[in-house]
Amino acid sequence: MNLLGKIFTVLILLTSVVLMVVAMFVYSTHRNWQTAYNALDAKFKAAQATNANAEAQYLAQISQLKSEQSAAVQDVAKLETERKIIVSQNQAIQKEVDQLRQEKTRSEALVKATTENIVRLTEEVTGLRDSIRVAQQDRDEQFHTTLKATSELHSVGGQLQQLEERSSQIVAQLADVTAKATEGGVNLQGEFVPRVRGKVSTLRRSTEGQLIEITIGADDGVRPGQMVEIFRGDRYLGRAEILRADPDRAVGRIIRKFQQGQIQENDDVATKLRVG
Repeated sequence: MNLLGKIFTVLILLTSVVLMVVAMFVYSTHRNWQTAYNALDAKFKAAQATNANAEAQYLAQISQLKSEQSAAVQDVAKLETERKIIVSQNQAIQKEVDQLRQEKTRSEALVKATTENIVRLTEEVTGLRDSIRVAQQDRDEQFHTTLKATSELHSVGGQLQQLEERSSQIVAQLADVTAKATEGGVNLQGEFVPRVRGKVSTLRRSTEGQLIEITIGADDGVRPGQMVEIFRGDRYLGRAEILRADPDRAVGRIIRKFQQGQIQENDDVATKLRVG
């Protein structure tokens, strides 16, 4: 009996221990369902508030998207209008480009014509320069001739009075000879040109041909239309016809068919004795 009691006592003890452990486990895992409900309800309300806020944000975004869509449609319409304007401007620019190309072609033709004209003018200028150079040479020669003639004029100024006195004497002698010739029956109706000699002072060319200027003139009996012979020492060079005769000089044109040599300054000239 004591053994059986001891066994039951031990079993009761073990059962008490197990129940105590179970009670402790249950106590440790016990939940307050009211608190859990309140927590879940708070979370649910917070979720509803978050959902309402999200829905408001969604509606706001939908409104914003509609506004942006409307603005985008307006922008597209504006861009389409600008595109049409740009296309129109492009067409106008293309027309201007075509006009510029045509103007470029005309300008190139004008430049070509201008270049040809410049070349022609350059050639004309070159010719004019040559003509000017020749004219300057003629002018220089004329200046030297004028200077020489002026010097000769001053040098013969003193001789003029002597020549006038001599002329008076010759006129008196001529009158005496004429009277005597008339008494002797001599015909004096022909033209008498005394033979005088001079020098070639200047040579130049003109439209009338090669001209010479000689140092004898009207005071020496030289007249327009008269012939003079040109020579150098014993060499005969040619003949010239007097075109103009001044008192102390004359200008003649060289007759080509009689020319037999190159005529130079300081060559001798002599008038011919002509009776007509």
